[in-house]
Amino acid sequence: MTPLCQSCAMPMDAPEKFGLEADGKQNDDYCCHCWKNGKFAYESTLEQAVENNIPWWKEDGDKSDDEARSRIMKVFPTLKRWAK
Repeated sequence: MTPLCQSCAMPMDAPEKFGLEADGKQNDDYCCHCWKNGKFAYESTLEQAVENNIPWWKEDGDKSDDEARSRIMKVFPTLKRWAK
């Protein structure tokens, strides 16, 4: 099973898609966009992360912002970074 980034749900299906620790080792939880040099690449609230990811999810087939937002909100709260 392809691991998903525990921040943005991007499939990490190739080594270059995994984030890197400060020592250059692969981080198994977060993608290269969310985890850089051993820390999150950006600080964000869940709500900001949802809004920032809408364009990517629309590229993946959602027809509207609302459709993408609804689908994201079913996934993001289950991810390690956003789970309460």
